[in-house]
Amino acid sequence: MAHPSYPEVQVQDPTPASAGPGSSTRPTPPRTPYEEVVYGIWTDVLGDVLGATEFGVHDDFFELGGHSLAAPRIVARIRKTLGVHVPVREFFGCRTVASLASLVAAQSSIGPQTIGRRADRAEAVLSFDQQRIWLEHQMQPSLAYNVHGRQRLVGPLDVGAFAASIRAILVRHEALRTRFPVVNGQPVQVVDDLPDDWQLDVHDLRDVADPAQRSARARRLADEQASTAFDLTAGPLIRCLLIRLDETEHLLSLTAHHIVCDDWSIGLFARELSALYAAGGDPGRAGLEPLPIQYRDYAAWQREHLVGETLERTVGYWREHLAGAPGVLTMPLGRRRAGAREHGEWTRGRLTEEETRALHTFCRAQGVSPFMLLMATLATVLARWSGQRDVVIGVPTAGRNDTGTDTLIGFLVNTLPIRVDLRDEPTFTDLLARVRRVCLDGYAHADAPLDVLIQQLDVPRDPRHTPLFQVVLSLLNTSTATAQLPGISVESMDGTTSLPTKLDLTVNVQETDRRMHFQLDYNPERYDPTLVEALVTQLEALLRAVVEDPSRGVLDYPLGPAPAVDPDGPGPAVDPHGASDSNGHGPAAPDSNGHAPAGTEPAAPPAPEAGRAAVVTGEGTYSYGWLGHAVQSIGRALPRTGHVDLVHRPGAAFVAAVLACVEAGAEFSIVEADTPASATVFDVAEHPVDPDGTGPAFTGRGVADRAWAAGRLPLAGTDRVAVLTSRPGHRVSAIVNTAAAGATLLVPPAGADLDGWLAGQAATAAFLGPPQLRARTAPLPHLRYAVIDNSGELVPHDIVRLRRLAPGCHALAVYGTDAGGRPLATYDVPEDFRPGSAPLRVPLGHPLPGNPADRPASVGEVTQLRFGARHTGHLARRWADGTLEYLGHPGTDPAQDRIQTYHALRDLPEVTDAVLVELADPDGNPALVGYVTGDEPIRTGAEIRQQLLLRLPDHLTPRTWWCSPRCPAPRTATTTWTCSRT
Repeated sequence: MAHPSYPEVQVQDPTPASAGPGSSTRPTPPRTPYEEVVYGIWTDVLGDVLGATEFGVHDDFFELGGHSLAAPRIVARIRKTLGVHVPVREFFGCRTVASLASLVAAQSSIGPQTIGRRADRAEAVLSFDQQRIWLEHQMQPSLAYNVHGRQRLVGPLDVGAFAASIRAILVRHEALRTRFPVVNGQPVQVVDDLPDDWQLDVHDLRDVADPAQRSARARRLADEQASTAFDLTAGPLIRCLLIRLDETEHLLSLTAHHIVCDDWSIGLFARELSALYAAGGDPGRAGLEPLPIQYRDYAAWQREHLVGETLERTVGYWREHLAGAPGVLTMPLGRRRAGAREHGEWTRGRLTEEETRALHTFCRAQGVSPFMLLMATLATVLARWSGQRDVVIGVPTAGRNDTGTDTLIGFLVNTLPIRVDLRDEPTFTDLLARVRRVCLDGYAHADAPLDVLIQQLDVPRDPRHTPLFQVVLSLLNTSTATAQLPGISVESMDGTTSLPTKLDLTVNVQETDRRMHFQLDYNPERYDPTLVEALVTQLEALLRAVVEDPSRGVLDYPLGPAPAVDPDGPGPAVDPHGASDSNGHGPAAPDSNGHAPAGTEPAAPPAPEAGRAAVVTGEGTYSYGWLGHAVQSIGRALPRTGHVDLVHRPGAAFVAAVLACVEAGAEFSIVEADTPASATVFDVAEHPVDPDGTGPAFTGRGVADRAWAAGRLPLAGTDRVAVLTSRPGHRVSAIVNTAAAGATLLVPPAGADLDGWLAGQAATAAFLGPPQLRARTAPLPHLRYAVIDNSGELVPHDIVRLRRLAPGCHALAVYGTDAGGRPLATYDVPEDFRPGSAPLRVPLGHPLPGNPADRPASVGEVTQLRFGARHTGHLARRWADGTLEYLGHPGTDPAQDRIQTYHALRDLPEVTDAVLVELADPDGNPALVGYVTGDEPIRTGAEIRQQLLLRLPDHLTPRTWWCSPRCPAPRTATTTWTCSRT
C-alpha cells in the first residue's frame, strides 16, 4: 500500500505466531516502542547464542538458545533501561519478546489503559490527532492525506464473497463509516449506518479487446480514484473499487482518508479480509472476535485521560526535551517547478544482504536497535546538509497501548519529535548512545499526541511546513500488508499516481528479503530529485562506514563519492557555454603555480598592431605600442624579490604595472594610495612612464597563462572591455584577460555618468559587481559579455536586469579572485536562469580547473569553503552537478540569516533595491522593517509579504514596509526616506 504522509509502524503479520530459526516463515519484527526496546536487549544478551540468525517477537526464549544464566541479565537490562522490575519467575512465564514487552508496558508509566465503551453513541469528539488532520484540511485542502493502495488478484475470484467480506469490514469498524460535520462551530464524529443497498463498485473491462489498453485503462481508473478528494463533512471516507480484467484477473483499488485509518489499520483490513473471504464472506464463520471498543470510544477516553497531572507530566518531558530546538531544518532549497505542489515523488535504495547482516551484528555489539542506528545515521546526514548541529526528526509510533486498540481500525498513530544533539561533534559511538537514550525517553512519554504538544508548547502553525520537524524516519517493521485469499495470488502494486506529501521528506526503511530497503518520499517543490538521490546514496554509504568504524567523529566520515568533478583535472563538462576539448572537457589544468602545462597553453590571438588602442581612460587613448613600452619600463623598476604592494592609481600606468607584475611572475597585492610607504610598496606615481613613449606592441603572451577566461569568454581584438568593478582582484582579472585577447580596456573617468559613458564607448564586455550592475538604468545594446563579481551578493533579479538592459548578453559570475585575477570558482549563467526556478542567490559555480582542493565536500553538505590553504570565510553547499551554492558566514544560523530576506526581496521583478532595518515595536520587541524601491509600480506591503512567505519563514518576513517607485535606493540602515507607508 502507498504510505500516508505520517507513516507509522505497520500491523503484525496476519498470523500471530512467527516461526523460529530455520522456519521458512518470516519472523515478526518489533511493532511497538516497548517491543523495540525489549528486542534490542534480547539481541544484545543473546547475541553470542543467536549469531546472525533472525528471530521474531513471538519466538520462544528457550528455543532461541536462551538459558537460566541469560534471563537475569535480560531482567537487569530491562530495569536499567526502562526502570521496570520484572521478577525472573514472571520472565519465564513471558518467554517471547511480545509477551515480555506487554508485561513491561503494563508496569510502566504508559502501560495499557482501560478503555470502555461509551453508552452515548451519538455525536462524538475527535481524537487529538484527528483534530490536527481536520484543522490542516481546513487550512490547506490537499490530497496528501489520501491513503491509497492497489493489488492485483490472479485466480478464480468469487466476487460475491469478496464484496460480502468488504461489507462485513465496513459494518464491523465504525471509523470506516464516520464523517466529520461541524456542529456549533466544532467538528464532531458522526457514524452512519451502512446502507442496506451498499454495493461494491465493480468495473468490468472484459469488453476491451487489447490487453495493453485494458491494463492502461485499469490504471487510469485506479489513479482517478486515488486522486479524488474526500469531503470530510459528507463522507464516505473510504472507496473500494474492483476492476475485472478477465475471468481470472482483477485489480483491487482502495483509497481512504488518513483521518479514519493508519498503516496498522491497513494491515488489519488485509487480515480480516483474508479471514472473511475464506469464510465465504460470512462474519459468523470467520472467527473474528467482537471488537471491545470502537474508535469514538478511544477518542473520548483520550480527551478524558490527557488532562491535569497526566497531561503536565507527559508534556513536561517534551517541553524540556525541545527547549531551544530549531523550528525549521534549513535543508537545500530545491528549484521550484510548475505543478510541483500537486504531486509527491520518491527515490529508492537498498543495502545488500551481507551489508544488512553486518548491520544487525553491529547493532547487537553496540546494544542498540537497527532503528536507533538509522536514526543516528540520518541525524548525521541532516546535520551536515543543513549546517545545523541540532536536529529534530519525527518518529512515528503505533499509539496502541491498550489491548482493545490492537484490532481497531482508525487513526491512532502518533509521531514523536525526537531531538538529536550533535553540537559537540561527538564520535559516532557516542552519538549512538545519545540517540538510544533520547529514543527510550521518548518512548516512555509516547502518549502525548503531536497536536497536544503543538498546542501546549505554543508552536506556531505554518502551512508551508509541519511544526517541530520536517523530516520523518519510519521503520516499516513488516512486509506490506497483503490479503491471503484461498486460491488467489495477491500482488501489491505501485500506483502510478504520485500523491502529494504533507512532509518535506519521509525516510521509509523496511527490511525485506533479508535486505534493508530505503524509500525517500519527498516534496519536489522543496527538494531537487538529484539531491534526494544523493541523500539516499549518502545514507547507505554512511551506514557502511560506521558499521566498519564507529570511532570517528560524525563530521569526519565522507558522505559517499564526491560529484564527478575533478578539481585538479579538466573543467566541469556541465558548463553550458564553456569551450571544450575533444573529450568534451574544459581547458587542461594549470600546474600548482597557475601556469598552463607544456603543450596545453591556449592558442594566442594574433599579435595586436602597435597602433591599436589598448587602454582608454579619461586622459586619453593608449596604444599597444605604448603599453609594451610601459610594461618593460615598469618591469625594470619592480623589486627583484619579495612581495609587491601595488598602489592603485586609476589610469593607463596602473594597467601597465599590473601587466608587468603578472608577466614577471611577481607576487603582488593591490593597495590603496594611503598605504604607508615601505620597501614592498610600488607606486606608479613615483615611477612615471612617458605618455608618448612607444615600442613593440604588447602581445599578451606573457600573461596568457593567467587569462583564465580565454576558454569561457571568446574575447577578440575588436572587443571593448569596461572595468567597473571595485574589487582589486576583479580589476586585475579584467586587465589580464583584456590584454591577453588584444582587446581594448575601458577605464571610466572619475565621477563620470557611467550610463552615458558606457553607451558612448560602445562597450562589448564589462567586469563589474552587483552594485555597479544595479545602478545601471540605460540600455547597453553593444554588451555581449558580463563578468560579474559574485561573493554571495548576486541574486537572480540582477541577471534579469542585465538581460533587460543588454539582451543576449552572456553572464559569467566569478567568485573569490586572487591578487593575480584568477577566480576560485566560476558560474556560466544559463540562458533559462530565472528567479522563479533558481535558488535565492546566483550559485558560486564550479572550482576553476587547477585550483588546489582538499577532500571535496559531498553533495548537499554545508561546509566552509577552502581551496588548498586558502579559507574564504564563507559557507557553501555542493549540488549534485558539482555547483557550489553560497550560504553565508560561519557562526550564523541559516534559519536566522536575514540576508535571505534581502535576496528574496531583490528577486521580486519590480524591486530594484531594498534595505532591512531592525527597529523596536510599540512593546519594545525587535521588529524587522523593509524598505523597497523599484522602476515599476510596487505592490502593497501586504502583497510583498505574501510573496515572501512563499519562500521564507514568518520570522524572516517583515510586517512593516516603506515602498516608493522613485526613492533612491537606500545603502545603509540610517538612510532617511520621504516615502508613503503601506
